[in-house]
Amino acid sequence: MRILYYTWFENSSQDIAETFVFLGHELIKCNIPFQDYEQDESFARQFKELLTKYACDCIFTFNFFPLISKLAEKFQIKYISWIYDCPHWTLYSPAVKSVYNYIFVFDSVQFIQLKSLDLPHLHHFPLAVNTRRLCQDMGEPRPESGTKGKERLEVSFVGSLYENNRFDQILYLPEYIRGYLEGIIQAQGLIYGYNFVQELLTEDVVRQMNEHITMKLPESYMTSQTELYAAMLNEKITCQERVSSLNLLSRNSQLTVYTASDLSLVPAAAGGGTVDYQREMPEVFRHSKINLNITLRSIQSGIPLRALDIMGAGGFLLSNYQQELAEQFEDGKELALYASAEELVEKSRYYLLHEEERREIAYHGYLKVQRLFSYEVRVKQMLELVEKGM
Repeated sequence: MRILYYTWFENSSQDIAETFVFLGHELIKCNIPFQDYEQDESFARQFKELLTKYACDCIFTFNFFPLISKLAEKFQIKYISWIYDCPHWTLYSPAVKSVYNYIFVFDSVQFIQLKSLDLPHLHHFPLAVNTRRLCQDMGEPRPESGTKGKERLEVSFVGSLYENNRFDQILYLPEYIRGYLEGIIQAQGLIYGYNFVQELLTEDVVRQMNEHITMKLPESYMTSQTELYAAMLNEKITCQERVSSLNLLSRNSQLTVYTASDLSLVPAAAGGGTVDYQREMPEVFRHSKINLNITLRSIQSGIPLRALDIMGAGGFLLSNYQQELAEQFEDGKELALYASAEELVEKSRYYLLHEEERREIAYHGYLKVQRLFSYEVRVKQMLELVEKGM
C-alpha cells in the first residue's frame, strides 16, 4: 500500500514512518505549512499535486486535520488519523463526519463522546512505542541483570510543569467566580480515576465566565464552551498536581526533573535540562530507578504516551491511577500505581529499597508493551481495520 504521510514533526514521526516501511508499505512523507485548519488554498493545491503524482492508496496523520479530510473526500481516498492529543478540538469539525475518515482515539472517554456524533469509522485505539528501535539502541532489558550498576538516578520526571497554563493568564474574574473555579481545581486535584470538572461548570457559571474570558472555536464545531473551559481548568490542575507532587518527592528522595519549565517551582530537585525523544529520553528511563508519570488531567481515562515510553524503554513506571492503565497493566507486577500523594511517597520509598522486585516489574511492563503496544503490532491492527472498511 502506498501511504501519504503528512507530518507536523511530532515526536513519533520517525517511529511511525519506519514502521510503515518495515511492514512493507511504500511511504510518501510531506509537510506543507497552512494558515487555517479548515481551509487553505495554497495547502490544498500542493496536497492535490502529491495525491495526483503518487496515486496514494490512503493518507495518514497523527491528529485530525479537517483540511486533509476534505481533500480525501474529494479524491475519494481513505484518511487515517491516530489521535495523539486529548482534547483534540478539530475532531469537532463538521469534516469529521466524512465516510472517508478512519479515526483512532486513545482515550475511551473521548471515544464515547465522539461516538455520540455517529461517526462512520471510529475506533478506541491506544498509542504505541517503538520497542524495536529502543532495543536496537539500548539492548533488550533483562530481569537478571536489569539496570544494576547503571541506575545513575533515583527518581526522574520528564515533562512540562504547565506553569503557563491559560487559567493563570486570565487578567480578571469576579472574586466569587474565581473562588468557585479554584474550589473545583482543589477538589479535582484530590481525586484520581474520575474527572468531574465539566459537570461542575453550570450554565450560569459558564455564562459569567464568558463575560470575562475569550476562548472561541469556529461556530460550526460540535462542541461547547463548557468543554473549552474544562480543558483550561484541567491544565491548571495538572500544573498544581505536578508541582506539589514533585516538591513532595524531592523532600523524600533524590529527584531529577527534565523540563523546559521553570525549575524554581521545584527548588529541591536537580535539573536535567531537556532531553530529545529519540535517544536521550529513553536513556533516562532505562537508567532511573523510578520514572514518574503524572497524567495531564484532560486525558480522562487513556494510557498516556509517556507511560508507554517509560515501560517500552525498560524503565520502572510509577504513575497516578489511570483507568486504562489499570485495565491493561497489573499494579505491582508490570507497573506501580498511586491514588494519593501519601501513596506516591510510600510507593517511591518502597521501590527504591526493593531493587529485585522493582527490576522484575520493569521487565514485565516492558514485555507487555512489546507484546501489545509496539508500533508493529498496533499499526498492523490499524491497517487491517481500515482495509476491512471498519
